[in-house]
Amino acid sequence: MRYALTLLIALTALFSASLTGCKDKGNDAGGGGADEIRVGVFLSLSGANADFGKTTKNGIDLAVEEINEAGGINGKKLVIIAKDTRSKPEEAQTVAKQLASQDKVAVAIGSVESGQSIKAAPVFQEAGIPMVSPSSTNPDVTKQGDRIFRVCYLDDFQGQACAAFAYKDLGFRKAALIYAQDDDYSKGLAQYFREAFKGMGGSIVEEAPFQGDVSEFKDQVSKIAAAGPDVIFAPVYYAKIGLIARDFRKQGVTVPLVGGDGWESPQLIQLAGETLEGSYFGYHYDPDDQDAKVQGYLKAYSAKFGSDPNSLSALGYDAVYAVKLAIELGGGSSADQITEGLRKIKDFKGVTGTFSIDENRNAKKSITMLKIGGSNLSKVKVIKPEDLK
Repeated sequence: MRYALTLLIALTALFSASLTGCKDKGNDAGGGGADEIRVGVFLSLSGANADFGKTTKNGIDLAVEEINEAGGINGKKLVIIAKDTRSKPEEAQTVAKQLASQDKVAVAIGSVESGQSIKAAPVFQEAGIPMVSPSSTNPDVTKQGDRIFRVCYLDDFQGQACAAFAYKDLGFRKAALIYAQDDDYSKGLAQYFREAFKGMGGSIVEEAPFQGDVSEFKDQVSKIAAAGPDVIFAPVYYAKIGLIARDFRKQGVTVPLVGGDGWESPQLIQLAGETLEGSYFGYHYDPDDQDAKVQGYLKAYSAKFGSDPNSLSALGYDAVYAVKLAIELGGGSSADQITEGLRKIKDFKGVTGTFSIDENRNAKKSITMLKIGGSNLSKVKVIKPEDLK
């Protein structure tokens, strides 16, 4: 009996040690096993903004494939754990908790929409996990904590740039605004445009905000039409701008519309038809840039996916390479080391431009203004941050 009891105690200790060893491996500083680095990705892969998430993930997948085929990072392979936010801010918070507590990622990449990033960021901040947004432009995103970063320009710059473009380059003096009152991206961008346009001497003749997932803008359009603007700023996402533009044209309003990067989508022309002819919007990079890195990316993306990339896919691609550089600069793949490495990024040369991470964990970059003509987009002007000073 004593022998059996001794054996039972020994086996229990051995089993306990085994469990502890398994737990330690699951919580590896690299966010996975010894030979992998887990990267959490949260994007709208379904729902109203699915095109945002799918194209961004294409860029992420291409970068991960290139890095892993080249031997990984310090011998470790990147492993992507992707979650669908279903185009809902609340869902972004839910999947962030899953990535942090269940999947135990070392770093997170997401989202495109600012509202989602603002919901998810506090989760990763509390868990001590760095988060890199490829394209959330609302200034409040990185204010959620000192582990929250981004590789895109901000809405204060984007709004000011769109206002300067409308006032100085296009010569307009009377602007109207139509935007989503309950969306951080849309409301914030409208605010920065308003302040900048008025500061230059222009006037905002009318504002027509809307709320909720509406598909009818007749009342807002009528209100703006009566004010007689010579340009309309519409900082909304691509799924909405086609509907808005159609209502404007139905009511005989033919002045140009100007928008931000939320317009960008391969579906833009399909959804809007000819109603956006002669309108303009902001873009994150210049695909005509003959730089070898840009042209190499364009060729690799087209070969892998059979279509041309957009700036969202390019930002996803750059976000992964920024994480790679952070791991190298930080000296390892733990969450703390990646965070430290991200803070050290200077003069990073990506597909979407060369940038450094500033003291507020943001990237200052140029914006490219595009004009819509038929089914084509043509570059009109590149505006740098220093151009607005």
